Amino acid sequence: MRILFTFMLATSSLTLAAQGIQEEFSQDCSCWTITNHYDNGQVSMIHHENEARKKNGELKHFSTEGKLIRLEEWKDGSQHGITKHFHPDGSLYLEANYEMGKKIGTWTFLEPDGTPTQEITYTGKGSDGTYAYYYAGVRYAEQTIEEGELVDTKVLDQKIYDIVQEESGAQSK
Repeated sequence: MRILFTFMLATSSLTLAAQGIQEEFSQDCSCWTITNHYDNGQVSMIHHENEARKKNGELKHFSTEGKLIRLEEWKDGSQHGITKHFHPDGSLYLEANYEMGKKIGTWTFLEPDGTPTQEITYTGKGSDGTYAYYYAGVRYAEQTIEEGELVDTKVLDQKIYDIVQEESGAQSK
């Protein structure tokens, strides 16, 4: 009976480990590898943590089907470097840049065929930056945000701007 109980306990521990969080320490890098799972057993996320238990290095997010949906870079607990988001078909949706947790550089949002829909060039101060909008791949407007406030709007293509305004008005009704 005792052997059967021990076997059942070990088996249930393995089953539980296949779902939820698994942690493994590696002496080679003096880091932890953290793997999280969906209820179906599929890996949902895998990342590394340094000895201080702060995210460090690459972090991957997966869909319930096992497809890579986001790839991030971390340094000492802050997003740092390039982050990529992917469409369900695997094509690039967004490439973003962080510097120790701050949004920086140009972020480009793309359709599955690679056509841009929006670009944001961040200054490193919250949401401040220049926001550029595209319609069918054509840049039609730009807005500037400073200290969290809209300070300027430039219409680059009035015809497209009017189409977008009309479409957004029709959708809100």
